[in-house]
This record gives sequence, C-alpha cells and structure tokens, in this order.
Amino acid sequence: MPGFIKYQNWKVCLLENRWIKLYAVPQLGGRLIQLEMDGHDFFFVNPLLAGTKPGPSRLGEKGAWLNFGGEKIWPAPQGWDSLDQWPGPPDPVLDSGEYVAELGDDSRNKLRLTSPIDQYTGLQVIKDVSVSESRTEVIVTVNFKNTGDTLKHWSIWPVIQMNTQGEGEERYHIVCPANPESLFSDGYKVMHGLINNPQYSLNAQGNVQIDYHYLVGKIGLDTNAGWAAFADKKRGKVFAVLFPCESGVSYPNDTSFQVWTSGCGMVYSRNVIRQHADDKVLNPPYMEMELLSPIHEIPPGREVQFEYRMLASTIPAGETVVCVNEIGVIASSLTCLPTENGLFIKATYGVFTEGILKIQILNSSQRETQVCLHEKKVCPLQGIHIGVVVSRELPTGDFRVTAELFDFEGYLTGVLDEKSIQFDNI
Repeated sequence: MPGFIKYQNWKVCLLENRWIKLYAVPQLGGRLIQLEMDGHDFFFVNPLLAGTKPGPSRLGEKGAWLNFGGEKIWPAPQGWDSLDQWPGPPDPVLDSGEYVAELGDDSRNKLRLTSPIDQYTGLQVIKDVSVSESRTEVIVTVNFKNTGDTLKHWSIWPVIQMNTQGEGEERYHIVCPANPESLFSDGYKVMHGLINNPQYSLNAQGNVQIDYHYLVGKIGLDTNAGWAAFADKKRGKVFAVLFPCESGVSYPNDTSFQVWTSGCGMVYSRNVIRQHADDKVLNPPYMEMELLSPIHEIPPGREVQFEYRMLASTIPAGETVVCVNEIGVIASSLTCLPTENGLFIKATYGVFTEGILKIQILNSSQRETQVCLHEKKVCPLQGIHIGVVVSRELPTGDFRVTAELFDFEGYLTGVLDEKSIQFDNI
C-alpha cells in the first residue's frame, strides 16, 4: 500500500510493484526524487542538498536554485526577455513549492500532486502518477491549469535528472532518434556549451547519442520518434521514456527533446559567460532528459495535458541502446547467419515485464507460426543475450523471424523485434 515513509530524511510517498520503487517528495516541488530497480538508483539526487528542506522563501541562500534532483515539471519557453517566458530556475512555487499529495483510493499505486498557484505564469500544475501492477512502468499525466484571467501560451516541460555518479569512461549515454527530416543538419542543435562537444554524435542507427564526459552543455532535437533512453553501460541498466510527438505544431526552440549535461566548461547564458567548475563535489555530475510538449494556447480557467511513460529494464553490460518500443529495449537487432551446422541467430535485448521470449519463423503473408527456433524465460532484471545455432530443417521462401514476448499463460504480449528473411538463400 502507498504511504509516507522517510527517504534521505525527507517525508516521501512510496509507490511500488515487484520490480520498481518510486519515491515522490511533495514538499520539493512535487518531485519524483528517485526511481529504483534491483538496487539501482536511476535518478540523480544532489548530495549537496540530500535531506535538506527549503526555508520560508523556498529558495537557497541569496535566492539560489535548490537543485534537489529527480524529476520535476517546468513551464517552457524558458527566458528572461518577456512575460511570455519562464525566468527559472530558481522558482519558489513550481520548482520548489510545497505540493498537495493525494493518494488514490481505488489503487495502491496512484498519486496526485497539486502545486500552489503561481502568480507569475498563471499556472497550477496537477500531476497524476501511477505505477503499473505488472510492468516496470510509471505513467505521468501532467495538466497545466490557467488560473488567471488572460490567455496563456505554455509548453509542459518534464525535466528528469539521471544518476551518473559511478566511475568509468563513457559509462553513461543517452540516445534518441534523429528526425529524418530534421531542421538541424546533424539531427540536433547545440543550445549551450561547445559547438564541437565530443559528447554528441549521430550514430549508424540514426540515433543522436550523448556519451557523458562530464562536460557542460545542452542540445535540442526535433525528434518525432516518441522515445529516448538513458543507459548505465557498466551495469546494463536502462531508463526509457515514451512520449507523444506532434507534427505541424510549435515547440520551444523547435525541439521536442533536450539533453543537458552537468560538468566543467563554459556556457553563455543571460548575457554572461559562466564557468562551471571541474569539481565533482561542488559541481556534481548528472545528465538531464527533458521532454517538451507543443506550446499550448490555454484560455482562462482551462487545462491542457501531456502524458509520458517512464520504464526500466536491463540489457547485457557494455551494450548501447538501439531502439525502444512497448515491449522492451533492443541493444542489437536480430541477426541470422548461415553456418555449416545450421542457422546462427543472435540478438541482445531488455524487457519491461516477465514472460517467455520466443524466436519464431512466421510466414510473411500470414500470422501463423511456422517454426519456433528458440525460447527463453525473461524478466526486467536480467539482460537478454540470444546466441543459438538452429540445426533443424527450415522452410523455404519469404518469412519473418520475430522475437515475441508471451506471458506465462501463453498469451502474446507483443513483438519486440523482427526481421524479414528469405530461407531458400540459406
């Protein structure tokens, strides 16, 4: 049952299932301060502020930003040039104000967090959080309510700070598919920091990849794929977000997804060159995954909504995320190679729920199963490595080889991966 417990000396609300634990701190801007799976902490919690609480001003010394970490909701566009921009952080109401928490009566894993009314933006944030009963999934539904008497234009901007506290060169990365028709030549634009920052690249799979080197910077993508993922390559732990992307609408900075990397270096912000120290104690390392809704027109008294999902999984250590879908994570796609002894099949995956993963041959024109090549019991806590030689006689013609997940009662959960193949060429 959900309830309030102590975490890092904060009073938090714990929502959980058999796979994950989610800790929410209403009094710190309605933050989801930590997501944990298998003893792994996905979110950054600022060690300089862990367990501390805001004073009456809800800000730090001399009005400083209290960057506690975790996941929180901001309004965009951000800026300091007009009343149509949000001049934070710091922000004593939406970012570090005390939210009201209501636990769901009809479910043991539902929570509503409601912000105070912010006079500057005219907004009140209503954030509904639920944890799945059977998947490593958190669903977050955010409503912006215009409490003022004039028309407002805001984007809903979830900001998720990821834990990069462990040691290791290029241990952490974020990937997100580039838009094939991107406005930006590399699929992304640099918003802060070095233009030629070595953390950023467009990889062979068409994904923008950010390999963390503790260099300060920020990029924005106009992705239309609806997913992004963070991975700890040493442990194989993956945090993914699924979010809606719309075409033909206006986004802040023409971007639907942004990545900030905390680290050393310089940025130019608010007409000032700012130096970020090369000091992992005073300037702790983390990465940010930032989602953006379209800029909504919000009449007085009306609400707009943005829903996204956060999911956790495990892939084999050392692998890079290639793709994310409803079923799980693809680290390397299905490959079928002829050998003297038969057909060698290999792939690496992670899943968001338990079940039986089956590698099957399906007729290209029909759903009927022709041959089951391999099956394996899987769960979100273990990376999946497929590497088998199938020596049985195979059919000829055009077929699909699929990786499909079934529950333990034999019902199809969904297709994780698939590849078209012609078996008479093998």
